[in-house]
Amino acid sequence: MFESVCFYLCGGLMLLGGIMTVASRSAVASAVWLIFAFLNAAGVYALLSAPFLAILQVLVYAGAIMVLFLFVIMMLHGPVMNEDLRSRSRWFWPALALPLAAIAGSAVTLLGRARGGAFPAPAPHGFGRAEQVAALLLDRYLLAFELISIVLLVAIIGALSLGLREGRRT
Repeated sequence: MFESVCFYLCGGLMLLGGIMTVASRSAVASAVWLIFAFLNAAGVYALLSAPFLAILQVLVYAGAIMVLFLFVIMMLHGPVMNEDLRSRSRWFWPALALPLAAIAGSAVTLLGRARGGAFPAPAPHGFGRAEQVAALLLDRYLLAFELISIVLLVAIIGALSLGLREGRRT
């Protein structure tokens, strides 16, 4: 029961992080909310008995990728929109209530279940282990893995190009 409560709590907080990522007016604050969502996703992986995926989530996404995003945002002097308190306060309570409603709905569903376990079937043997992830990334999804690395390289080159061009104007 404790695991299911933690699972739905992490899921609700991940949803809150995603909503606040989109709703934030500052690019840096939005990136910090995205890190918060990534950390909660790592919590979900850990609760699903996939510790390797949880560590990868923290190291790769919340660590390396978000440092890259923050570096690019700060190098380009990311856009900061004017604060409009009325529009922010209009979205604050729904953004806060949605994850709480998801958690409450999940808790009601769990308490109403006749079965004892929170998760109907255990994860397959080897789920989330380093060998399985490596086999998938370097065999079945090799092309997608390489294309993503090329897209990230192009994004870095584009950010550097824009940063250098902006530096020459001043």
